Amino acid sequence: MSVYRRKSGRYAVLIDLEPTADGRRQRKSIGTYRTRKEAESAERKALEARDRGIDLSPKTVTVSELLDRYLNDRQALGRGAKTLQEYRDCADRRIRPYLGGMALAKLRPAHVAEWQAILLAQGGKAKRLADGSLASQTLSAKSVFHAFSLLNGALRFALRMELIFRNPCEAVSRPSLVRSEAKALNESEVAALLRAVRATRWEAFIVLALCTGARRGELCALNWDDVDHARSVLHIRKSLCDVRGKITVKTTKSGKSRSIPLSRMATDALRKLSAIQARERLAVGPAYQNIENALFTDEVGRRITPMAASCAFERFARKAKISTTRLHDLRHTAATTLLVSGIDVRTTAGILGHASPTITLSTYAHLMPEAQRDAVDRLGERIESLCAEGSLN
Repeated sequence: MSVYRRKSGRYAVLIDLEPTADGRRQRKSIGTYRTRKEAESAERKALEARDRGIDLSPKTVTVSELLDRYLNDRQALGRGAKTLQEYRDCADRRIRPYLGGMALAKLRPAHVAEWQAILLAQGGKAKRLADGSLASQTLSAKSVFHAFSLLNGALRFALRMELIFRNPCEAVSRPSLVRSEAKALNESEVAALLRAVRATRWEAFIVLALCTGARRGELCALNWDDVDHARSVLHIRKSLCDVRGKITVKTTKSGKSRSIPLSRMATDALRKLSAIQARERLAVGPAYQNIENALFTDEVGRRITPMAASCAFERFARKAKISTTRLHDLRHTAATTLLVSGIDVRTTAGILGHASPTITLSTYAHLMPEAQRDAVDRLGERIESLCAEGSLN
């Protein structure tokens, strides 16, 4: 029996481990508890930890080993390949060199605070000076914030697995971040950009980015089957991501698909794109490669990658002489246009694919006062007209 009552009245828990090489049974005590309910709960957590490969001897676990197990747990829970790679890069560059060899049981808030201070002071890439020497560079608060968040997540995981009894990160203040306002194109910049891409194969991509607010990866993952021509609706079901040169398909950022009505401008752009691809298919012949029926392709039918889309946008942005060369700013432009035009936050969040309207509010809060002023002005005009009508009767 794994849970039993001692003479003292407390409940002890024993967990079966892997048998020894000669087949002998191994058991480990994970402590005693005041009630049977607490003991059974601890037993369930310990069994879950054991089945996930977590070492039930916390004193032998290092911070580096915890990071490995935490990342494996994130992968098992379905985190995207790109997200996992970013986690691994952050762990390898920002955490392991400083804290990786330390025993988890000995990690204290002072160690975390000192590590964070080192990252802020000299955690960036070394810069070669004119005399040939190397000088360390500071790391941005945002980069340190992400590293701290990763370590905090791993330690919270360790806390749930009962590898530690408290999270040292909870006693340390993480770097404060000042959220930068989302960059959006103004009307003249949108016009200049559309002139620059007119009659090119990238016109439809830019138009859909502006008219739907879809993310770069979502646009690259689209097939012609995702376009409902009869209802003029675009179905966004997945996203394309590039992890160190390897292209993979994943779910959308929110994990949900969404359908967005297409404007006349968007349907016209898609019709032009279809004509371009038909001509290219005839010109290339059997070598044409669009077997997936991808919506956005190159001249020989290969699906456009996220990096190719960013590079193309940068070229057109420079040609149009607009204030940004970042493709994601077209999404901000779409969101800004919706909100300033008086579209409510919930509807805007649904179009953008945000998991919650709260995300929309936090990202575009700086636009709300302007939208509210416009709404109040309209309300005042309406009240004045009603008063004028009443005075005439």
